[in-house]
Amino acid sequence: MRKEARILIVVSAFFTMAMGLSGVFVNIFFWRETKSFMVIVLYNMMHYIMTPLTFIAAGWLSKKKNGIWSLRIGLLLFALFFGLILFVGSRGIYYIYPLGLLFGIASGFYWLAFNTLCFDFTSTDNRDTFNGYNGSCAGVAGVIAPITAAYIISRFSGVKGYSVVFGITLALFIALLIISLILKCDNYGSRLDISKALGKNCQEWRHIRKAMFLWGFRDVIIVFIVNILIIQTTGSELSIGKLSLLGALISSGSFVLVQKIVKPPRRVAAVYTGAIFSFAALWGLIINVNFNTILLYIVLDAFFLPFFMIQMSSSTFNVINGAHEEDMRIEYMVNKDWALNGGRVISSLILVAMLSIFGGSGILRYYLILIGAAPIVSAYFIAGLKKVLRGE
Repeated sequence: MRKEARILIVVSAFFTMAMGLSGVFVNIFFWRETKSFMVIVLYNMMHYIMTPLTFIAAGWLSKKKNGIWSLRIGLLLFALFFGLILFVGSRGIYYIYPLGLLFGIASGFYWLAFNTLCFDFTSTDNRDTFNGYNGSCAGVAGVIAPITAAYIISRFSGVKGYSVVFGITLALFIALLIISLILKCDNYGSRLDISKALGKNCQEWRHIRKAMFLWGFRDVIIVFIVNILIIQTTGSELSIGKLSLLGALISSGSFVLVQKIVKPPRRVAAVYTGAIFSFAALWGLIINVNFNTILLYIVLDAFFLPFFMIQMSSSTFNVINGAHEEDMRIEYMVNKDWALNGGRVISSLILVAMLSIFGGSGILRYYLILIGAAPIVSAYFIAGLKKVLRGE
C-alpha cells in the first residue's frame, strides 16, 4: 500500500477512537436526560437526513479542489459538535435536534472525503488488504475507546464523567485535523455531475444501490438500539464499555481472518455467511432481552459481520473500476450515500410510526426482525455481482 493509504488507516483508527469514546455515549447521555426512545430516534434521524444532503456540497468542494478539503472540514465540524456539547452540558437536550443536524453535516463532509480517498489511495489489487487492515486497526481503536469512556464516566457522579470524555474527544479531533495536513492529493479540478450523483448509473451499480439501501435499514440504527437496551438492562455505562470491548476484540480478529482466508472464489459464500449469521445473532434479543442474550448477540455479530462488510465495501469500489468511471468516483460516492441514508431514514420513520402507534419499547422485537433480515436481501444483490467479487 502507498504511504497515503497507511496515513488514511491512521486517520480512520483515530476517528474510530474518538467516536468510540463519545459516539456511543452521546446517545446514552441524551437518554439519561430524556428517558424517551422517540427523542433519541428523531435525534439520530437528523443525522441521516443531513448527511446525504451534505454529500452534495462536499462532492462539489471535492471536485473543485480535492477530497482532503472535505475531510478537514468534516473533522473541524466534529470538533465544533463536541465543543458545543461540552459548552451546553446537560442543557444539550434543549438543542438536541440542531446538534443532530450539525453531526449529520460533519458526517457528510467526513465520509464523502474518506470514501473517495480510500478509492484514490487503493487499487483493485490491494483493496481487500486495505479494508482488512483498516477494519482491524479501527477494531483495536474500538477496543480501547468504549471501555475507557465507560470507566471515566463511572468514576464520576452526574454528568462530570461525560464532560471529561467529550473533552478528550474534542482533543482527538483537533489532533486528527493536524494529521490530515500530512495527506497530499492532486486537485481534481472538475465539476460535480448531478445526474451521475443522483442517477441509477450502470447495471452493476444498481445492485450496489439496492444493497446499500437495505444495509442502511440495519446499519447504525441497531447500534444505538442495542446500547440503550444494555443501559436499560444493566443501568451501567461500564457494562456498555465491557461489551463494546469484547465485541471490538472479536471484530478486529475477524477482519484479519476474513482478509486472510476469504479469497475471490469464496466471496459470494462469505457475504451470505456474514448476513445470515448476523441475523441469527438477533434472535435471542427478539425472544427475550437480558444480559445473556445481549452478550450472545455481541459475540456472534462481531465475528460474522466482517464477512459481509469487507465484500460490500470492496465490491462498491470495484464496480466503479469495472465501469471505467474513475473520474466519476465522487458522484458514485454521493450516489451510494443517498441510498445508504435513504435506508436509514425509512427505517427510522418505520420505528417512529411503530412507537407512536403501539408505544413502549416492547415493539422493538418486531422491529428487530425487520431490520435484522434486511442485510440478507442486501447480500443477495451483492452476490449478484459474481464477476466483481471474483475479480474478473
